[in-house]
Amino acid sequence: MKILRTLICASLLVAVLGGCEKINLNRLEGTWAEQYDPTVFAMDGSLEFTFDGNGKYQLHTYDALSGKTEDHSGGYLLDAEYIEEKNTITFNPYMSDFTNVTYKIVKLTSNEMAWQKIGTAPNPGTWGSDYRHFVRVK
Repeated sequence: MKILRTLICASLLVAVLGGCEKINLNRLEGTWAEQYDPTVFAMDGSLEFTFDGNGKYQLHTYDALSGKTEDHSGGYLLDAEYIEEKNTITFNPYMSDFTNVTYKIVKLTSNEMAWQKIGTAPNPGTWGSDYRHFVRVK
């Protein structure tokens, strides 16, 4: 009975530890284009973030309906100490206006990244705002 209990505890420990995905935030540096499966969510333009690895980003957007492009820049903070969750990115962390927003980085590989806005739940109807998906451009 003691062996069975030990095996069950060991199995549960492996399952719990295996479910915690370690995110390597060093992979963030570079250029990322927002992208979704077009059969599920169609974008009417494009959006690219370039992260410099030193807390600064460049944002390039293109609106296909108007034909306009815009460029913005700002700051970001990884794992801000005032955010309880880990693997987070906070945009414009020292601004009190509407540009301050925090996402949990739920996936970050060498070629793919996904964010979920803190305080929201995964929902296909919120893609492009609460849930964001990116592929590496360079």
